Amino acid sequence: MTTPKRPGTFVVSLDFELYWGMTDAATLDAYGANIRGVRTAIPRMLDLFVRYGIHATWATIGMLMARSKTELLSLLPPPERRPTYVDPRLSSYEYLKTAPVGEEESVDPYHFGSSLVERIKETPGQEIANHTFSHYYCIEGNAHLVETLGADLDAHARVSALHGVRTRSIVFPRNQVSPEALLVCAEHGITAYRGTENHFLYRPRRDEEQTLFVRALRLFDHYVDVSGYHTYPTPVRTSDLPVNVPASRFFRPWIRALSLLEPLRMRRIKNAMTHAAKRGEVFHLWWHPHNFGVNQDRNFKNLETILEHFASLRKTYGMESHSMAEVAETAA
Repeated sequence: MTTPKRPGTFVVSLDFELYWGMTDAATLDAYGANIRGVRTAIPRMLDLFVRYGIHATWATIGMLMARSKTELLSLLPPPERRPTYVDPRLSSYEYLKTAPVGEEESVDPYHFGSSLVERIKETPGQEIANHTFSHYYCIEGNAHLVETLGADLDAHARVSALHGVRTRSIVFPRNQVSPEALLVCAEHGITAYRGTENHFLYRPRRDEEQTLFVRALRLFDHYVDVSGYHTYPTPVRTSDLPVNVPASRFFRPWIRALSLLEPLRMRRIKNAMTHAAKRGEVFHLWWHPHNFGVNQDRNFKNLETILEHFASLRKTYGMESHSMAEVAETAA
């Protein structure tokens, strides 16, 4: 096979949230095992990434980076600069008022993860990125986005600095991208963001717009080609706004009910990766560490299968692994 003129790119990004990303979606009783499992899942992922030479982007909630509850509370923006969603249950600030948040990580593995941040930071090729400070939603009815998102990003910058990190990439919670939010991010030094797939199924939506029909089609799309490969040419910088490094595929966790369909799902991902490698394009795979919190052996078997496929594509077509920030750096 002929190597493409420009090597294809394999991008991996992870939405590192602990429970801050699930407070409005599931109870601790129902989802706690997934969150606890992050403690072992992240080191296993990092070991695999080192073994296969994967440069990954870890979009991290700022609140989990705090080393104690006292430190967390000291970093909060003032009340007048916090988001006011139509549904207050979406607000991590409202959640904090009554949440059972412990004093620090050793007694509260659900809300604090500074040791995991340090582990990621110390691993070669890993980028610690921004997932906002408070799991901030950009299209959920907040009337003062410029002021409140700016304050949220300021808080993330303060807690990141405590770890010696300056973030350059952002992943918006629930992929809620908006033009106004990108302007704010540019003002805060963000150079790359993860956009959504170029298909109506994946356009940014408020939670109330995530209809059963859309969810069903998205699920079907993981096993049968409904929306295409979602590979794309290397992004080109056309303005001072952050460069869009769009998602290609969410790496769904293994679940027993759909286990017989796993070969279809894996083939769908590998076919898209091969398509990108042959054409010198980008394939961007993403997931949450807590997706691997349970059924770890099954999930890591699938992950290693994907990474082995990448290694084959690297050998055959010269495919490379880059973080989101590295992709933005190469944008002309």
